[in-house]
Amino acid sequence: MTQYVATKYVSAELRSRLKAEFPGAKFSVRTGTGTGSAWISVSWTDGPDTEAVSRIAGPLHGAHWDGSTDSYVQTNNEVTVTVDGKQITGKPIVDGINTHRDFSDDVLAEAKALWSAAFDGADPDAPGAIRDTAYVCGKYLPDTWAPQQVHFIAREIVAPKRWKAAQAAAKGSAKTTAKSRRKAPAAGVTVSYTAEAGVTVTGTMFGDGAAPVLRTHGFDWSRKAARWYVKGTRGDQSSAGLIAAHTAAQALRAAGITVSAELPALPADTGLPVAPALAPAEDVEGDDVPEDFAGIVLRHTRAGGALAEGTARGDGSAEILRGRRFRWSRNLGCWYLPHSRDKAADRFTLNALAEALREAGHTVHVTVREDIARGFSEAEAEREERAADRAERFSDRADLAAGASTAAFAEARRIGSAIPFGQPILVGHHSEKRHRAALDRIDNNMRKGIDEGDRAEHWASRADAAARYEQHRKDPGRTLRRLKELEATLRGLEKLLAGESAFGSSWDITKPENVAELTRRHAETADEMAHWREIIAKAEAEGVKLWSRADFTKGDYARSRGRWYEVLRVNGASLTVPGGPDIQPVIDRNTRAYSWDDRIQYDDIRGRMSAADMAARLALKS
Repeated sequence: MTQYVATKYVSAELRSRLKAEFPGAKFSVRTGTGTGSAWISVSWTDGPDTEAVSRIAGPLHGAHWDGSTDSYVQTNNEVTVTVDGKQITGKPIVDGINTHRDFSDDVLAEAKALWSAAFDGADPDAPGAIRDTAYVCGKYLPDTWAPQQVHFIAREIVAPKRWKAAQAAAKGSAKTTAKSRRKAPAAGVTVSYTAEAGVTVTGTMFGDGAAPVLRTHGFDWSRKAARWYVKGTRGDQSSAGLIAAHTAAQALRAAGITVSAELPALPADTGLPVAPALAPAEDVEGDDVPEDFAGIVLRHTRAGGALAEGTARGDGSAEILRGRRFRWSRNLGCWYLPHSRDKAADRFTLNALAEALREAGHTVHVTVREDIARGFSEAEAEREERAADRAERFSDRADLAAGASTAAFAEARRIGSAIPFGQPILVGHHSEKRHRAALDRIDNNMRKGIDEGDRAEHWASRADAAARYEQHRKDPGRTLRRLKELEATLRGLEKLLAGESAFGSSWDITKPENVAELTRRHAETADEMAHWREIIAKAEAEGVKLWSRADFTKGDYARSRGRWYEVLRVNGASLTVPGGPDIQPVIDRNTRAYSWDDRIQYDDIRGRMSAADMAARLALKS
């Protein structure tokens, strides 16, 4: 006799399986009523994707709907459940299991932020938000309606990333019985050198401060061997590997890390290289963090930006930090707030983050040092270096994508060459299955070739933009406009320091902290102006012409935006010229189309011609 299991018991079993398979995710498993009493509904927020949940629910289906016959078809599935302390095995009375996944406000907010960044700061909630497709985090947006694009980003990018992080945190919590505050082990780290292994460092812990020091000295992490090493030192019989080992030990000790090293002694006259200076953010001398503090430090300096130090993997802080726009930096070995360097502390964000971490059970200390800063020239040089690195990295990605596209198209052609031209599928023949599979592979490779080609164009465009960063920043016209804006900013700061209003507001200069902040901004603005004036002076020394009112008289012609305009009046900051439209190469008072006049700023001018020279030029063309 066939045994059946009631729907409510199958619901309980499904709930139990989901809880065991996806720890940390909350599911709502409901049994239907009335005509839907043999149906089960599963809903959840964020967490695993729908496909993963369906894999768990699939074996619990007792039937499925067959649209061709408009009837339910029974499955051969069996389920074992516990009823009143007894195990029962039978066929589930379940006609179907519906799954529905929602997304939290945090996930949607992050998805909207990524969407906005991909579309130059646009608002995804704006009415009629129809957009072109784009790449976001390496994924191609398949839709053109902004809400659908945001939902795709939430489903395919943000939610999977958060779920993966939650799984890693749960796994880490299961493996550790007590939370560590990222202190170095009592035995310290070990630096060694052998001809077989080269220079290696073992005994480091995640977050003990050794990682940024070792990376600064050229070390790489080996997952397979679970240790740090220096490339090219294995089998090195010269003294270079030994010098690298001694230098690493010295740098780790200087960073306050206990080091044990049994290394062969160097010759007496061997000098170790000077350790490279760490990032300015490491300069925290004189801060108010207690020496024995073992919690999370939220530190802001003008030079280093906002950092979160002292976190540990699996301690629950990662999700909180990501929710406040912080990101993890492998180079720094801590969390950082993007775009916070060389700016005043975002105290609202820091205080809100500190409160959230404290509510989660963490001990937090906030320290702000606005006096630790770097010069604008130094910051600009670093930005140019990072742009060059981005150009190289994006170029490599473009090459890889282009190679994958070429390989996919080549594979599609190879498969197609084995099928005679015009050969139809022989239905019922033994070759039918193989023929259909070949056509599917051709289709998949063609699609992959197109997608990879689009990806190659995307990364090539990004690489080109990064390569032109310095040229764009130092363009004389842009630099002159930037200097005008900075001069206006400097005047406004001087007004605020004098107790007057500027920028639509005023500051209470009876407060010392306000005066200190305004003074810092004034000094930073003056430093930036000095840097850009040096750029202008260098451009002039290299022969770049910077136009001014001294170069023009009434009746001359000025070239701008690819056309020549007659000069009607010479002003202090601009030239008055005839109004457009700009449809002819030369626009003067006789060929003008409009009665009003336009103005051209001197930094937009690219050439000059006298009235006589222009008349001669026009005579030759006529």
